[in-house]
Amino acid sequence: MDDLSKEPVFSKTLKYVQRYYELQDEDPETFLYEENGQKHSILFMPTLTVEDLQHKRKIYEKIARESFGFLGRTPDFIDTGVAIIEYYADVLGKDDRTDYAKNARDWAKRVKDEDLFISHAIQNPQVDRQKGLAQLLEEGQEFAAVWIKEKRDDGIIVRGAKQVNTLAPLADELLVFNLPGLNAIDEQFALAFSLPLATDGVKMVCRKPTMKKDFSLKDYPLSGAFDEMDAFIILDDVFVPNENLFVCGSVEKSNAFFPGSGFFVHTAHQDEVRGFVKLEFVTGLAVRLAEKLGLAGFMRVQEMLGNLTVNLEMIKSSIIASEVTAHLENGVMTPNMQVLLAVRASLTKYYDEALRVIAELSSGSVMGIPDFSEFDNKEISDILKKSMTSPLIDAEDRSLLLNLAWDITGESFGQRQRTYEFLHGGNPMWIKNMHWLTEDLSQANQMLDKVLNNAKAEQ
Repeated sequence: MDDLSKEPVFSKTLKYVQRYYELQDEDPETFLYEENGQKHSILFMPTLTVEDLQHKRKIYEKIARESFGFLGRTPDFIDTGVAIIEYYADVLGKDDRTDYAKNARDWAKRVKDEDLFISHAIQNPQVDRQKGLAQLLEEGQEFAAVWIKEKRDDGIIVRGAKQVNTLAPLADELLVFNLPGLNAIDEQFALAFSLPLATDGVKMVCRKPTMKKDFSLKDYPLSGAFDEMDAFIILDDVFVPNENLFVCGSVEKSNAFFPGSGFFVHTAHQDEVRGFVKLEFVTGLAVRLAEKLGLAGFMRVQEMLGNLTVNLEMIKSSIIASEVTAHLENGVMTPNMQVLLAVRASLTKYYDEALRVIAELSSGSVMGIPDFSEFDNKEISDILKKSMTSPLIDAEDRSLLLNLAWDITGESFGQRQRTYEFLHGGNPMWIKNMHWLTEDLSQANQMLDKVLNNAKAEQ
């Protein structure tokens, strides 16, 4: 296909992504701010006060509601890091090749001025996690990660691959970098750079779509509307000019890029707000199912729903807490990462719990829903409507509701969404391990020592 915009999986999803830009036209007072006489998306405004963080949270929420929280990597995700990178860019430094800090600032200004959609590519293919990148390359695995194949005066030639690049096919540019974890011998892999998608040698291989073309939205209310396409990106001898480089050959700077640039914590703020909206959606669906299927009067069901609403409020309150306990870093008001990590670790469990409740409440009912076009079949339409209607909900609305429940819990769309929530922020085990290792328990230790010392002192 020559025109990807005619492919439904892209064209339909693009309409939801496009809402990010349409909101600016519909409500400029809310979604734009002025800087040096020029209007920009409010997402590019640096957060200098707690009020700025709170304002951005409301914007993240409005954008997420356009896709019900089911598009995780809309333009506002990377925008949050672009907004503050000028305050952190000095950490990138410079060398004989180029001024990396200046490159980052210039790139951020261009992204802001043109309001580009940036997708990020960070995860390496799972070739053999027991071997280091340098060893894999030595063994001939040229696509185990992105590496420097050739250095030229005006730039570098890179080769390699990145996996699970969410929504990348609809983006303008890629931001390619590594998560912390490179070893001293991995200098060839120590990279961070920007790259337009329409660059020679960039190949993007999309996963199988979850969208079903032969059915209506009545059958698949969410998966028929959009598919947050993930892609495997291959860089086949791609030229990256010096001015596009943010890190080149420095393992230390590569490992520091994500946390040291401010991207980690500020993108986490956006991500957890988006996650809250999605959790709110599935919580509301569970409650609606209980009410419309006549299950809300059972005590056990009431407890299940109560657990979901408690979880929802805990997430909402924690996000607000991350703002209230924010601190200044490099002149930027920075949300509390410990709180955001706690949200990230909890959201996976809470979302899964909501899916289990939805699946249990809909259970047998969802298996008996016919193709929605059967409601137009003159031979059986009246029978279907009479047999599937209850005092609480008519047949067609009941079918719509159950189709939505199945879309989220049983279809490939829903399973992809579940996998995304579970792993997109990192393995939950790693998140929890990192959390307790960085938690401030100094006052707890003081209390413990006081109790133990009092006991020791007793004669």
